[in-house]
Amino acid sequence: MGLFGKSTTAAMIAVGLLAAALPAGAAKPCRSLCRDEIKACTSAARSSFACTGLKGAEHRRCTRDRVRAIRACKASKGPILHACKVSANQSACSPSGAFLDADAS
Repeated sequence: MGLFGKSTTAAMIAVGLLAAALPAGAAKPCRSLCRDEIKACTSAARSSFACTGLKGAEHRRCTRDRVRAIRACKASKGPILHACKVSANQSACSPSGAFLDADAS
């Protein structure tokens, strides 16, 4: 077989797979911590677009813009979840409980 036997090689592979499967640190559950903020953001995005009276291309454009705004609220690199991930507090969505203006940065 070579330098290592079958059992030693299998043990090394098992240890390598186990080490790769375990995370270095526990990930912060930002989606569940920020659930209320995400809901508020999506409801504000839904209410800010009034697409009901529009027709044709204007209606499609309005609908697409509304969907983009809702996706931005839920995006992992969006302002809400990004602020949660960079904060050190593991039990809250943001350090102060409120977010800074995401549009300013």
